[in-house]
Amino acid sequence: MIRLVLNKSIEEYKNNIKVAFSYGILFIFVILFLFFNQFFLSSGTVHLIYNESIITIFGLLLGLIFLYFFSFFVSLTVYSTKRDVQRMDFDIYWNVLLKNVSVKIFVFYFFLSLLIYTILLLGLYFNFLLISSLISLIISSLLMYVPQSIVLDEKKLFFAIKESLLFWKNNFLLSIIIIFLGAIILSLIILIEFALELLFLPGVIVSFVLVLIFLVPFIEQLKSYAFVLKFNLIKQSEVLSAQVKPKKIVKINAIRLREKSKNGKI
Repeated sequence: MIRLVLNKSIEEYKNNIKVAFSYGILFIFVILFLFFNQFFLSSGTVHLIYNESIITIFGLLLGLIFLYFFSFFVSLTVYSTKRDVQRMDFDIYWNVLLKNVSVKIFVFYFFLSLLIYTILLLGLYFNFLLISSLISLIISSLLMYVPQSIVLDEKKLFFAIKESLLFWKNNFLLSIIIIFLGAIILSLIILIEFALELLFLPGVIVSFVLVLIFLVPFIEQLKSYAFVLKFNLIKQSEVLSAQVKPKKIVKINAIRLREKSKNGKI
């Protein structure tokens, strides 16, 4: 099953490469972040340093706008998997749900970021930063299927959280492998950033582009395909289609009687 999910997710990424490249629009925000001292980029992530100033307020507003557009592209990525597997019509889903689910995912990411920020701040204040970082990792991991549940199950936020925890319970090994795979890819991106910075090249920018265009959409499609297989009918159909080997097209080098060959002979 793990091999099926991985192979199909790679296929989904290739088939929806335009969706992955659409994340490149977010790079505009990276350029804007450079004008604020409160933001700094590292390891493909935007970090915010809070201080009491008017500029910080504008920076926070810009960060919220970035988060909303990021949520929209995440919902679009999850939908692309649903469209391919369940043959959904884009126009119908756009008019009815997609505008709504991106707002729900934005709200989820906002409160999750606020919760993790609070936990890390308490860890820094009480000098147990390692423990608070571990707690933050566990919470974010357990809730990593919330966007999938919002889009695929069309659940409200509270029920999407319950669905994410339930999916973890029923698919613990698969979830661990997804996190492990994401960590490996992120580590490689960090190494590329470090190597480029040693050569005095913009490694930070390159790592951010790799995270946006490759890591995020691929992991979201990986989670989405794994999540959609919880439906038994879809799971059976996908397993059967994966087992059927495509027939090889036999190319026949023949010339029709009314056509001439390159040598001019029939």
